[in-house]
Amino acid sequence: MTELDKKIIKFGIDIDKFSDSHDYIKLLEYMKKIKLFITQNDEARRDARIFYYLGTGYGTYSDYMIRTGKKHTDLEVINCWRCSMYYFRKSWSLYEESDKSQEELGLRILTNYANGLDSAGRVIEALRIYRKVLKMNENFAIARGNYGRALQFLANMVNDSGHYNDIHCYAYQSVNKAISTKDRSLHEKALEVFRNIILNYENMPIKDAVKEAIVYEKCSLGEIEESEYRNWCLENHLFLNPLNEVIEIESAFAHDPLTITTYTESIHHTDSVNGNTAEPPRWFAMLNQLKEEYVYARYLCYEGMKKYKEAHFADRDVKLSLASYDYTNYSIRVEQLKSAFKNLYSILDQICFFVNDFWKLGLEERKADAYNVCKSKAYPKNNIALMSLYWVLCEFYEKYGEAEQASEKELALLRNAIEHKFVKVHEYSWSRKLQLEEDKFYHISEDNLKKYTIRLLEIARESIMYLVYAIGINESKKEKPSAAIPMELLDYDDEWKI
Repeated sequence: MTELDKKIIKFGIDIDKFSDSHDYIKLLEYMKKIKLFITQNDEARRDARIFYYLGTGYGTYSDYMIRTGKKHTDLEVINCWRCSMYYFRKSWSLYEESDKSQEELGLRILTNYANGLDSAGRVIEALRIYRKVLKMNENFAIARGNYGRALQFLANMVNDSGHYNDIHCYAYQSVNKAISTKDRSLHEKALEVFRNIILNYENMPIKDAVKEAIVYEKCSLGEIEESEYRNWCLENHLFLNPLNEVIEIESAFAHDPLTITTYTESIHHTDSVNGNTAEPPRWFAMLNQLKEEYVYARYLCYEGMKKYKEAHFADRDVKLSLASYDYTNYSIRVEQLKSAFKNLYSILDQICFFVNDFWKLGLEERKADAYNVCKSKAYPKNNIALMSLYWVLCEFYEKYGEAEQASEKELALLRNAIEHKFVKVHEYSWSRKLQLEEDKFYHISEDNLKKYTIRLLEIARESIMYLVYAIGINESKKEKPSAAIPMELLDYDDEWKI
């Protein structure tokens, strides 16, 4: 063991000591000492452990601030979460570059990172990370229990009673499984938290239902081509369906039922151009468009991910020059990926427009982007789903450090390059990430383009879901009028899409 190893291990022991003794002032001072050490030691800057300890320390300190009366929306708490997320991402990036021989370190980095996301309210992203951990080791009990706890959080956010009950079932059973798993990672403090969750379920009206086996009837996924597509969506957790957040893959989850379930407004209000007060509120039409554009981008991505044995018929006899010898890919498949990426980024712009309009932030139309929406003093911070969306949007203008596959800064850079410049997509000769070269082209590998597009699909899906749930939470806080007339909204039939 080197002297650096001994030093870093001591950092971890001391952070645990200050946390366990609740000496949070010393904890904060000690983390400043560690950061100073990193600036003075090149080798330490390449060690995943030291950043893991910092991420854990800042996560602990943010939890302490919440317990002592600070609000989730206080700038001091938000900045502490930012630090924690930055260090966990930095730690994971360094871990990915190492030989990955220390599996438990990788499990702990991702689990604590997911815990931080969950604490900040970004539960859908937290569940994605927990699933990743449990795929690495399904018996890692601390992740299993926290996965269940995050499902409980999600269940209380959704706006559909059936989804509410089913997700609570998965939450209860996951926490229960964590308690019964023999795993030394499950320390006594976590065990106590998980036992309290089980006890709370014992006092809920659904206490008997959560213990029952979760069984769904098998649903047809269509003919071969459609079935392959729907299974791909299921496996990548890309349906606009909160049940697609659970680890289990069920054919019953292979649809997109997310919608606005209730909305109340004055009978004199109208969104129509001709003043027709019988017209439904415009939010339903806006959501229709968001969903349809997301589904189209999802399908484009699916098509672009497939490797065909021959050129697409629409791509035959298109005369191209062998303009370079750097294995640049030109094909319909690559253009489908690029189009999916552009469309998904536009969805995020539209969500910002929606938030500005619905919550009356007062921004000019052209300024209703992620930066201005998040910085708006009128942004409502008393809506947990809207705060979850806030954290997603912050990704695109704030630097949190290296993300799991691509930082959102890189997604923004790629979007700008695809929209306004030229991008070369390589199959064989390009292993690096997106980069501007001397030929004035941005270069990226096809594998990385696929990863970036999938990542943007996940982010767009997460954002649409938070938006819908935020509307539901907003509705629950409204004063109900003394006289109200229900408006029955018909479903837009699939046959009308022909």
